[in-house]
Amino acid sequence: MGRIFDLDSPLMRGLTKMADVMWINVLTLVFALPLLVEQFFMLGPILMGEQEFAFNYVLYAWLFGIIASIPLGPALTGMHFVLLKIVRDEESYVTKTFFKSFKENFVQGMILMVIMFAAGGILLMDYLIMKGNAVVYKYILFAVSLILYLASLYIFPLLAKFVNTIPGTIKNAFLMAILALPKTIAMAIVTLLPFVLYYLLDYKVVPILFLFGFAGPGYLCAFLYSETFKKFEPKEAELSEEEELDNAIKKIDEEDQ
Repeated sequence: MGRIFDLDSPLMRGLTKMADVMWINVLTLVFALPLLVEQFFMLGPILMGEQEFAFNYVLYAWLFGIIASIPLGPALTGMHFVLLKIVRDEESYVTKTFFKSFKENFVQGMILMVIMFAAGGILLMDYLIMKGNAVVYKYILFAVSLILYLASLYIFPLLAKFVNTIPGTIKNAFLMAILALPKTIAMAIVTLLPFVLYYLLDYKVVPILFLFGFAGPGYLCAFLYSETFKKFEPKEAELSEEEELDNAIKKIDEEDQ
């Protein structure tokens, strides 16, 4: 019975991972607040039925949202960097690792987030403008939106794990979405869970979203894309016993110095 509560027991390891996921969600949420607050004040009255729908409000919410979304890109990159390590049981300090990835990928993460938010807004504006007309165009718009959404699921995980240019990351996201299509569909379903829960439970689900809204689905996604990523990660060269011994001696000499 006592072994259940040992630090190395499956129960304690699971609880530790859960705590790490909760904390990484809080860190990500901090950088998502500008966008969440901006969207709430701009669109909240419309969504809650307190104000009639107005195209201008949606347009302004999108334009201001592009700016407010800037810090979220690097935060999602840091989140996925840490979550992949947690999934693979790699030792890391959650907070330190998060901010390390956040800083290293800040510029690219910011630009990619702006591109994604801008593209999503353009598609939404097109839908609202064409609402009630051109049914065929709506289906085309839906298909394009679906493809872009599936590819977007890999943007920040790829940025977190691989060094690449912005166009290269976008191109690889589309390729990855196609190569791992069954897993990609599963990731899409997982990432929609917070919205489904909010629709079903309304404000009752807010505490759960506060602790798991970003990192919970991200953790499940990391499980899905981890093996796919391994196929493209550079393999470590196998060292002979002599080389391993030489490396060990060098490390000892460095520590003595």
